[in-house]
Amino acid sequence: MEIRMENIELRSEKVRNIIGQVPPRIIRTGITLVFFIIAGILAGTYFFEYEYIIKTTALIERRNDKIIIVIKIPANEIAKVKPVHKVVLNFDNIPNLYNVRIKTEIQTIPDKIVISENRGYYHAIIELPDKVVTTTGSELEIAEQTPVNAEII
Repeated sequence: MEIRMENIELRSEKVRNIIGQVPPRIIRTGITLVFFIIAGILAGTYFFEYEYIIKTTALIERRNDKIIIVIKIPANEIAKVKPVHKVVLNFDNIPNLYNVRIKTEIQTIPDKIVISENRGYYHAIIELPDKVVTTTGSELEIAEQTPVNAEII
């Protein structure tokens, strides 16, 4: 007894049409899922704040019995700075003082633009008490005018 294997088409044309189509329910579910993901991302951008950091330089010096910090705020960034914004002074540019920081905040916003080094700056002045303590708890003595890196957060 010999069985021949021939190309017998077991499926009708109706069955092939159903198998060849993607069910509409899967398409609707996928579109709804993509919509909710995009809506969640847009809602997240509204509720979650991004900390904007302005990197600049500052001069720290002793005047009488106070420590004075003069921060150079770029003229085009002044609209983003408010009197309560935090300032972090990094002494990374000074040898042997890596990771030494002072945290303070801007007290007043200046009205006058100062042009130096072919750039426009606002000079915000911060007064600190005679005793300056770093973020690690060390006391810092300022003997002369020193340029440092500053970040306005």
